Amino acid sequence: MAGRAAGSSNSSVIMDKAAYVLVSACRNEENFIAGLIDTIAAQTVRPARWVIVDDGSTDGTHERAVRHAAGLPFVEIVRMPGGRPRSFASQVYAAQHGAGLVAAVGAPFIGFLDADIRLPAYYYERLLERFAGDERLGLAGGIVVDQYPDRQENIRRGSEHHHVAGGVQCFRRECFEQIGGYVVIDGGGQDTIADVMAMMHGWRICSFADLPAIHLRPEGFTRDGVWLRGMKWGRKFYLIGYDPVFYFGQCLRRAGRRPLILGSLCQAIGYVAAAARRERRPVSGEFVKFLRASQRRRLMGTLGLRGRADSTLAASPAKPTGCGLAV
Repeated sequence: MAGRAAGSSNSSVIMDKAAYVLVSACRNEENFIAGLIDTIAAQTVRPARWVIVDDGSTDGTHERAVRHAAGLPFVEIVRMPGGRPRSFASQVYAAQHGAGLVAAVGAPFIGFLDADIRLPAYYYERLLERFAGDERLGLAGGIVVDQYPDRQENIRRGSEHHHVAGGVQCFRRECFEQIGGYVVIDGGGQDTIADVMAMMHGWRICSFADLPAIHLRPEGFTRDGVWLRGMKWGRKFYLIGYDPVFYFGQCLRRAGRRPLILGSLCQAIGYVAAAARRERRPVSGEFVKFLRASQRRRLMGTLGLRGRADSTLAASPAKPTGCGLAV
């Protein structure tokens, strides 16, 4: 759902070359980094500064980035010390390092962009217009479109009102500072935590369906096998605090995706295994309560029980909203 049309004062902010900054944390992205630089160089509104953080690459990522970014003065390429194992935690550390480097610009918006994402040239111009049209929009991005190399169809991934994919998240600076940036979590999920934290602080979040972000390395195309990857995902959503009924419902809904049934089953087992071990969550009890209240409201709305859900949760503090709609 688009925000209100921007007025003249907002338009001047949008066209200000210092309106936004970008951070891209990458490791061993030699095959993708040049295309990423091309996609930002082609933007109708370029960032004031873009820091590409090479998180200990062992291939030619750094060298290719330096060559391809030559002549683009807004691009800075920095190197993190190597030796750390590749993980979501190391990616978050790299992203936070980049965020610190661009903070001095004082831009009102900060975006995070993965190396395997490709964007239309109008992407950031239109995204900034949405921010300008809604002062309570704190976190936004486009809908990620997984592009599978062996299939004709693509899969659109994301929820317009409830989640902004981590590979394309863009924050209003006040929102990003208020939530304290990204939470470091080994198994991933920092993007979901950022979504919920933003809503807990009264910000709206939105993934705009008319802003496609092409994902060249779709979910499922990783080194991990189906079993290990599914177990990791289930554990991740347990640690984030997902409501079990809501999560198992999601597993059922995704059972028709590749790999058929098996992927969802592995995720469910991973969730149950983490719960049985009573693994410690990196988020507060208040966070879990807020997230689960939101998810139960969504679930009951799907089942046609929205009125009952709203009355049941009426006493809950500060209902989260997304794109102007209660979630």
